Amino acid sequence: MSLHIDLFKDNERSNPSGKILQTTMITAAIVILIGLALYVFQTFFMLQASQSSLARAQRRNDEMKQNHKLALSLIADIAEARACLTEMTAFSNAQTQVAAQLYAIAVSVPDDIQLTQLSLSESLVAGGPKNDLPARLYKGAITGRTDADGVNKRIRSVIGEMNAAEGLLGKVTPGGVSVDPAKSSDRIFEINFSLEPLLYKLAGEGRLK
Repeated sequence: MSLHIDLFKDNERSNPSGKILQTTMITAAIVILIGLALYVFQTFFMLQASQSSLARAQRRNDEMKQNHKLALSLIADIAEARACLTEMTAFSNAQTQVAAQLYAIAVSVPDDIQLTQLSLSESLVAGGPKNDLPARLYKGAITGRTDADGVNKRIRSVIGEMNAAEGLLGKVTPGGVSVDPAKSSDRIFEINFSLEPLLYKLAGEGRLK
C-alpha cells in the first residue's frame, strides 16, 4: 500500500490543459508574426523591384521617343536633301556644254571664212504642248567675213557642215549677207542656230522631242 499526499496550495496547483493551451497560443502568435513579417518584407522587395522595372521602362520609353524624334528629323532631312539633289541634277541636265558647240563651229568653218562674233542666249520655255515641264532653250548667232566671190555657196556649205555636226548646233539657218563697209570686196554674213530645248529632267529621261 502506498500513499501520495499533494501538499501544494490551490493557487499553486498547475493545470496541464491550460498550460498547453497557453503555449500553443504563444507559438501560434509567434508563427503569425513571423509570417506577417515575411509577407511585409516580400511585399516591400517586390514593390521596390516593380518600381525599379517601371523606372527602367520609363527611361527606355523616353530613349525610344528621342530616337523616334531623331529618326523623323533625319528622314525629313534626307527627303529635303534628295529633293534638292534632284532639282540640282535636273537643272544641270538642262544646261548645254558650250565647249562642244564651239568645237563644232570651229571644225565647220574653212580657212577662207573669218568669224568675227559669236553670241549665245538662253531662255526658259514650256516643255511643249504635251509636256508642262520647263525647258531651257539656247539660241546662237555667228557673224563672219568672207570674200564676195562665191559667198553664198561657201555659206551654204558651212551651214550644211554645222547641221551635220551630230546635232550639237541644233537647227542652223542663214541670217543674211551684206557688203562689208570697211572693204567692199568682202561680205559680212550671219548664221543663226537654235539648239534642241533641254528639259529639267533627271538623267535617262531624255530631251524634248
